[in-house]
Amino acid sequence: MPRDPKNLPHRRIQLFIGAILVCLLYVQFALTDENEVVLAPRTPIVMAATVAHDPFEKLIQADPLAALKQARERHIAQVKDYRCTLVKQEMLPSGMSEEQEIDVLFRQEPYSVVLHWQRNPGLAERVIYVKDRWIDEDADSPEEREQAVCQPGAIARLLVKSIKQPIHGKLARKSSRRYVDEFGFTKALFLLIKYCDIARAKGELKLEYCGETRFDGRPVWVVRRTLPYTGEGGIYPDRIAEIFIDKEYRVPVAVYCFSQDSKEPQHLLGKYEYRNIQLGVGLSEADFDPATYGM
Repeated sequence: MPRDPKNLPHRRIQLFIGAILVCLLYVQFALTDENEVVLAPRTPIVMAATVAHDPFEKLIQADPLAALKQARERHIAQVKDYRCTLVKQEMLPSGMSEEQEIDVLFRQEPYSVVLHWQRNPGLAERVIYVKDRWIDEDADSPEEREQAVCQPGAIARLLVKSIKQPIHGKLARKSSRRYVDEFGFTKALFLLIKYCDIARAKGELKLEYCGETRFDGRPVWVVRRTLPYTGEGGIYPDRIAEIFIDKEYRVPVAVYCFSQDSKEPQHLLGKYEYRNIQLGVGLSEADFDPATYGM
């Protein structure tokens, strides 16, 4: 006789429910149409015609890498939390993703993120991650110990309100080029600077100031990074990265990554746009509590 599920150990019940959710989500993905690359129209870059009076503007024109490092330290020191809307589209192992729109809450300490998909959710509709809050002591590997709380889509929620998933697990790798603990302006600046430093040490970095334009109705500076990209198995994450730095916030509010010098849609690796930014909003513990969202 089959064993009564009520008698299964708690961990096996979790695995059983997780397997059902993965099957449901796979079916959902299998029924979607082929994804289309959507590149937002961009205003032509206008080269600055006058001498900059802002010391940071002078720095970004003369030494963009030093400017990125200064912007990182300024952001860490001055910004404790924020909310924004992330619009992203990425080349994944399964192909180009749909363009997603995600409402975001972010707090620096403890590192905390809430991602709530408003358009084209993937494996979850909402994800909450707080560093060191949810740890699976019985994980098969150390990299799968740290977890996030995930709220599945409407169909899967008929079975369960939420489920914990490792933030560096297989499902996470399939659904995004970056893990949830790599989100945020500080982490974006760290990653941009990391590969600039590696390339500069090898004599392979080309980082240039390209001028000014507007993004999301706000003035930005544009910096272009070129690396000797050789594919996903190589040391570098892309060939071209166009980085839009907000003049007031001094953070990368848009980054477009390409595998070739040509910025055609078929060469897109990742598009990341941060809109409706509100810095220093005073987020509370409740904003990062799954119970607040019925999870």
